[in-house]
Amino acid sequence: MRDRRAVAATNAARGDLIDRVGADRVWIGAPARERCGLPDDQDPVAVVRPSSAEQVRVLLKIARARHLAVVVRSGLPAVEPSDLAGVVVVDARGLDRPPAIDISRRVVTVGAGVAVHAVDRAARQARLCLRGVPALLGDETIGALLGAGVSGEIGLGDASLLSDVVSANVVAGNGRQVSVGHAALLTSVPWRSEGLPDPAGLLLGAAGRLAVLCEVTLRLHPAPWVAWSVRTGKTDRKRVLSVMSAARLAITKRAVDTVLVDEGSRGRVAVRAATWRGEADLAAVTELASAAFSRHRVRMGPWESEARRVRLGHEPGQWPEASKVTGATFEVRCSWPDALKVLDVSDALQASAEGPKVLRSWAFGADYVRIRYRFRGPGSERHPLVTGVRHLLDAGAVPVGLGGALRNIARERMGPGSKVLLTGLSRTWDPDGVLGSPAGLV
Repeated sequence: MRDRRAVAATNAARGDLIDRVGADRVWIGAPARERCGLPDDQDPVAVVRPSSAEQVRVLLKIARARHLAVVVRSGLPAVEPSDLAGVVVVDARGLDRPPAIDISRRVVTVGAGVAVHAVDRAARQARLCLRGVPALLGDETIGALLGAGVSGEIGLGDASLLSDVVSANVVAGNGRQVSVGHAALLTSVPWRSEGLPDPAGLLLGAAGRLAVLCEVTLRLHPAPWVAWSVRTGKTDRKRVLSVMSAARLAITKRAVDTVLVDEGSRGRVAVRAATWRGEADLAAVTELASAAFSRHRVRMGPWESEARRVRLGHEPGQWPEASKVTGATFEVRCSWPDALKVLDVSDALQASAEGPKVLRSWAFGADYVRIRYRFRGPGSERHPLVTGVRHLLDAGAVPVGLGGALRNIARERMGPGSKVLLTGLSRTWDPDGVLGSPAGLV
């Protein structure tokens, strides 16, 4: 009897979604399975690609009435498609309002499903840019970066994209459409609260489990003159430590704003020197950066500056492409004083592994170090890095974009005040638990 009721509720929800959102934006059956990457014996309720906050509000209302869970995704097929069986999947890439740039205020308002590179290239045509983004050629969306708490890689020497959020338009799990981020109304800088409550960070960082991000307004910055130097070769522990020391020195001297390290048999070190004082100053900045790395016995290759058409957004950037993520991934951040301890624990956990191969990469910023682990092959949930992630956290690492296993561990470590706050937010913004699915956003 319960199975019949569940099937009836599912079919009714599908009909409601098609009627209210539109047949061209709702997929069910085999097309939905194909989009999610699910086998034939597992079905999502539906895959919905809303184009506006109003359509998001409608689908959440339908899911709440039919007692169905909703999971927000920024890209399909999913890395772990089993999380999408039996739920309504929201494909956030449909929220694709094109970038609207206000040059006088130096802000851009854009849909959460728009790719970061499209926003950055539009901003560059106004001689502005985003900062803290993964790469100009990456496929990551604005909503995915902000929702998962991913700070990006480029420009970490100055700040991250997360610090540039001015305001956001979200739809909470209770169906209410809300604009958060009072700074846009007060013409104030985003990080000053002026004594007013500002839930933007909490709602965005909930990764689609309290509210669905539809649009966001971000600050823009003058585009710098930059030059890249890339060096390939073995990146063992000694080399990583040398690059870490050199990066700290070069960032402190304001010579570079980006240092990336990919480990592996053909390891790569990529460094971006940047200046806002004009193209004539670029030679002096690259010389200062080369000296900082030479001091720690890291020899960089020749420096290649961006062409004028690249700076204006008419061509893709010349810097290294972001690595293609083909499997499960998780990231941690740590402070500079804790970086060595985190490295030691990470090496120990990887040495004890018998599961899939792990590729580790680093991004060094002014305030912290970001470490990304990419798993090659199935079985990532049994890898010592995942099962032993408590040791990484004990060493000072902070998880980014909490997945299922990491979220439970992080919640165990929260203080009573934090747990009470999260419980209160959930009851206020998503009282029926429509968005509180364990699958979350990836």
